[in-house]
Amino acid sequence: MAKRKDKNAQNYTENFFRGVDALAEEKKLDREKVLDCLEKAIARGYEMNDQEAASYGFKDQKESKNKNYAVEIDRTTGEIFVSTVRTVVDVVENPDTQISLEEARTYDPEFVIGDEMYTDVTPTSFEKMGRTTASKIKTLFIQMISDEDRMNIEDKCKDLEDEIISCEVELVEETQYFDVKTNKYKKRRKVFATYDNIEFVMNEGDLLPGDNFKTPTLSGKKETFKALVLPRKKEDEAKGLDRGKSKKRDITPKLSRTSDKFLERLLESEVASIRDGVVEIVSVARKPGQRSKVAVYSNDPNVDAVSACVGPGGQIITAVSDELRGEKIDVILWSPNLAEFVANALSPAKANYYPIVIEDDYEKAEKERNDKTLIRGKEKIGKVARVTLKSDQLTLAIGAKGINVALAATLCRCRIDIKGDGDEDSESRKDREFLSDMMRNSD
Repeated sequence: MAKRKDKNAQNYTENFFRGVDALAEEKKLDREKVLDCLEKAIARGYEMNDQEAASYGFKDQKESKNKNYAVEIDRTTGEIFVSTVRTVVDVVENPDTQISLEEARTYDPEFVIGDEMYTDVTPTSFEKMGRTTASKIKTLFIQMISDEDRMNIEDKCKDLEDEIISCEVELVEETQYFDVKTNKYKKRRKVFATYDNIEFVMNEGDLLPGDNFKTPTLSGKKETFKALVLPRKKEDEAKGLDRGKSKKRDITPKLSRTSDKFLERLLESEVASIRDGVVEIVSVARKPGQRSKVAVYSNDPNVDAVSACVGPGGQIITAVSDELRGEKIDVILWSPNLAEFVANALSPAKANYYPIVIEDDYEKAEKERNDKTLIRGKEKIGKVARVTLKSDQLTLAIGAKGINVALAATLCRCRIDIKGDGDEDSESRKDREFLSDMMRNSD
């Protein structure tokens, strides 16, 4: 009989730790973390069971709704020990959680006020545990493991924030919705991808127009792509969604290929001068998938910042453009002189024939004042660059649908007011009028 008992104990230990290790491996957690969660779940399950029993007025448990439990799992045998915990006090106010110093010293004369006394209440067999208690413990344990898994993912993603990773497409979801503006049905995509066993999601607004990812077939090869890991939104913390408490929110980390930072990181990965700090990216303006402008500056007078980013024969900028589905990228030389910076930003138009006049943008300030968006005493008047161009440069400066001048204004962080020198043809006049309407509406 003794040998059989030892054999059963050995089988229990092996099966117990095999299950713990399997769960730890699945959730990418340490064995100790899983055991710690199990201890806490059992203790909390016993506490909840007592509280529920007391609320129903069961005999012998009417006054026992505030007991504190502690659970310890033997790390060698897997045995589970349950104890009640009472604090040693001078005067007992709650017998469930307190014990007098006099009584405590009948168990051990070394007790002093403030010590905790543990009383073993381990059941003779956990198999005879009530179904309700067992169900509570299971639910609590699953929740605790999920919380640990989530926090583990958040910790890993914290180190990846604002960095580029190479992911594998796992699933592409498409939903249809009606766009009121265009009066048409459109598709909204959501791409699920993995990196280092972490699942990420990329929403429609973070996909480039040319991104046509597909859900891989069972036998097919998974598509790979580069994307930026977006930082966790600060609004989550502001709403009180702290670690371990955000049970219902979507915690899947998000990716983006349309972020300005994505373009910055791509250039950084391709240009050694940027990684070394010789060349700096001052500002970025993007129309994802169509066109971008990047303002750069060199801290070394012997290094041409624009040439360093473009590369020999345009190799570097072409590689970055290919990753962005053919997005055209203009590399602009930054200047502390705003007029000079605006002239550079309007490239490929030549804007240095007439002087560019920089003024305070009183129109914008007045509009903001009327919209009550300014804080009293902290009004900031922006700048407007008044640019006069030769008629043959107007179309180039404005660009298709005003994209060139819009990006230039974003890059320079000012409003750009363009007019011709008076000798303009009908096409240039239409472009200028279009620009005036666009800038007025953007304000």
